[in-house]
Amino acid sequence: MTRTATAEAANKPATPPKDKERPKEGHRETIESIVVAFLLALLVRGFAAEAFVIPTGSMAPTLMGRHKQATCVECGEEFVVNAAEEVEGGTAVIGGLCSNCRFPNRLDDAPSFKGDRILVMKFPFDLPFLPGAGLPKRWDVIVFKYPENPEQNYIKRLVGLPDEELMVRGGDILTRPRGSDGPFRIERKPLGHQRAMQMLVYDDAHRPRSLKGLPEWRRWTSESSTSWREGPTGTFSVDVEAGGQADPAGWAVLRYRNIIPDARQWEAIAQGQRIPHPPRATLITDNYSYNTTIPSYGSPIPPHWVGDLTIESRLEVKSSAGLVRYRLVKGGVDHDCVLDLAKGEAQCFRNGRPIGPKVSSGIKAQGTHDVTFANVDGRLTLWVDGRTPFGDGVAYDDGAGTPPTPKAADLTPVSIAGRDGAKVAISDLILRRDIYYTQDPSGGSGSDYDGLWTLPSFNRDDPAQYSVDLFNLLADPGRFGTLTLREPRTYSISPDHYMMMGDNSPRSKDGRAWENRDRDWDPNERQSWEVPRAALIGKAFFVYWPHGKPFGPDIRITHDLRIPFRPYLERMKWIR
Repeated sequence: MTRTATAEAANKPATPPKDKERPKEGHRETIESIVVAFLLALLVRGFAAEAFVIPTGSMAPTLMGRHKQATCVECGEEFVVNAAEEVEGGTAVIGGLCSNCRFPNRLDDAPSFKGDRILVMKFPFDLPFLPGAGLPKRWDVIVFKYPENPEQNYIKRLVGLPDEELMVRGGDILTRPRGSDGPFRIERKPLGHQRAMQMLVYDDAHRPRSLKGLPEWRRWTSESSTSWREGPTGTFSVDVEAGGQADPAGWAVLRYRNIIPDARQWEAIAQGQRIPHPPRATLITDNYSYNTTIPSYGSPIPPHWVGDLTIESRLEVKSSAGLVRYRLVKGGVDHDCVLDLAKGEAQCFRNGRPIGPKVSSGIKAQGTHDVTFANVDGRLTLWVDGRTPFGDGVAYDDGAGTPPTPKAADLTPVSIAGRDGAKVAISDLILRRDIYYTQDPSGGSGSDYDGLWTLPSFNRDDPAQYSVDLFNLLADPGRFGTLTLREPRTYSISPDHYMMMGDNSPRSKDGRAWENRDRDWDPNERQSWEVPRAALIGKAFFVYWPHGKPFGPDIRITHDLRIPFRPYLERMKWIR
């Protein structure tokens, strides 16, 4: 039997007036259940596993609750928005913002899909002496009994372990031993989790069609017209030896600017009118397209600056000479990985100073390579064709210091450069960000920043004007001083207890929001944020049925049931 593991959202916005009633699941549920039952018979037989359904979006994008999935009409990026309100309030979700370009897409004609169906392995917690079993680990996705109502199941990510004190600060999770007055230290994710949990900022293969040919809206630009040149769309080449201009240090630089139209600009562009103000680069924030449900818009566009970034690329080496530098800026500090194409070596630098050893990069002879460079959780990591030359990466900060604040350089946070005869081409550029854990689920001040909403001209009642006001702030280095973090709250976790949080941190009813109304079933004096060991059910390990994916002719049995459909193999995955 399939059970429900709730991934609740806290402080939900008021439900707007009903404008269209949604049909019930009906036939679609029946057809999918037949397919699901068959798959379960094959997958679960002989294993101590159980199936659960994700109804809401607090674990998005790792796990989807009821949602709409669409392809942006502007840039072609596929994105997902929350549709839980259609069940809770009967109100149709008519639109949402693209994760890649923020264009407001109409979604009223799109079907709504039920949440992911997942498999949960139960025996590791109940029988820890079995081979391969054991107690849960930090960053595991866990199904557990909701401490305020043990009859209800929840699913969240385990972030806090027994006998430690936990702090959420600057989007990161930090810990120290319980009862200690020593410094907090950042908790770094295993690389598999780090890559699985990151979120899209921009995919250069999906440029908005209305902005093509307009250089002022280009996100990737060369600092000189004779430096990097774009051939086929999205492929940038440089030949430094042939006279490409360079900066004073000799580098020819291709740089990313986070230039996104705000709501008023998109309105003007869509109507063929003159835009009300020119494009401007803004700081990268913790945007979730999943939360941008129209008409309610869910939570407003989040304001929190995210400096933990990952750049993915395809690097074509045309000559075994010169240097290529990948740079990620955080808090005005340069974090570099330099590839020596002649020697086949790589080394990391921070603020121009080497950190960590020189290692073999695997890039020496001419050829094409997939290269990814990340600055996440105070650690620099390089991937070359799936290998990690630095192992888990080069750590540069134990998390004990004051978190950085954004600087003007964070408006151009990513660059790729060549020097000393480098002759290369770069393509398939994708920029991603780390998950940002907020101090509160969504209520209270609505921001990790002190006094942000008391600033003049912020209009949170008008989503379009709010977008303009926020973008103006995020584009003005002179105002970055207002992005001062509030004093963080800490959580002391007792022995044999855990703390859970959702990946959709701004919209997750998790340990940060619980009230501890019922302690009768827990003999200990449980703190509101704690989950007792006895409440753990199991570890989520596989999405076996995301939803049926329609294809071919659009035959509508109901609004939400389209045939034919096939298993959505692309989203069936191991859960990290």
